[in-house]
Amino acid sequence: MQKKLLSVPALLLTAVLVVGCNTSDKTEDSDAQKNEPSNTSTEQQQPSTKDKTVDESQETPTSNATAKDNTDNTDNTDNSTKKEQEVNYVQKGVDKTEKAKESKSATQDYKMQQLPGFTLSQEEPGKDMLVSNKNADVFMRIEAIDASQSSYADAKTSMQDYMNAVGETSSLTSEDLAAFKDIKNIEGYVVNFDTEKVIGVVFEKDGLITKLTIHDNNELDLTDAMLKMAATISKK
Repeated sequence: MQKKLLSVPALLLTAVLVVGCNTSDKTEDSDAQKNEPSNTSTEQQQPSTKDKTVDESQETPTSNATAKDNTDNTDNTDNSTKKEQEVNYVQKGVDKTEKAKESKSATQDYKMQQLPGFTLSQEEPGKDMLVSNKNADVFMRIEAIDASQSSYADAKTSMQDYMNAVGETSSLTSEDLAAFKDIKNIEGYVVNFDTEKVIGVVFEKDGLITKLTIHDNNELDLTDAMLKMAATISKK
């Protein structure tokens, strides 16, 4: 009986030692986990190779936009050079060629190629004057009307009435008006005096009905030059 009683404390002591050991192991494991550095936040901060590729691809449109801007600038430069053209005309039986520059009416909806030696200015609302710098009596009056606001028949009648009031009229030939290309309708008249002449032309082109009145003299003889400039009239 005594032997059995002694074995019970021994068993209790063994149990206490086993529990103590297990508790110590768990405590050490817990401490080890606390001391072990965490890599999760670091891994999230590092961009992946896939994200980097996406970022680089997003930069590509900027380069393309820059290239497009450069192309547009080049086109604008090319267009500016097209605003000059050579104009051939006859003056006093002599063939001449000069460079004309694009000129736009300040108040009307047209533009034209203007030769040197002339000044374009407004005469009154709806009418411009292209005047020779050598003689103010040599000029071309320009009246450009939108085709939606008038008709060619009305403009022609108005021009005929004006020319008949100036004097005895004759019709211009197709050769006289050969410079006018892509014209829908055109008619021209001339009144000759001793040393001067008055020419009236009405034509329809590019959505405009244009009336021209030219005053010229034998001293300068710039009729052909003014008709060649008038043939370049087009809508802005």
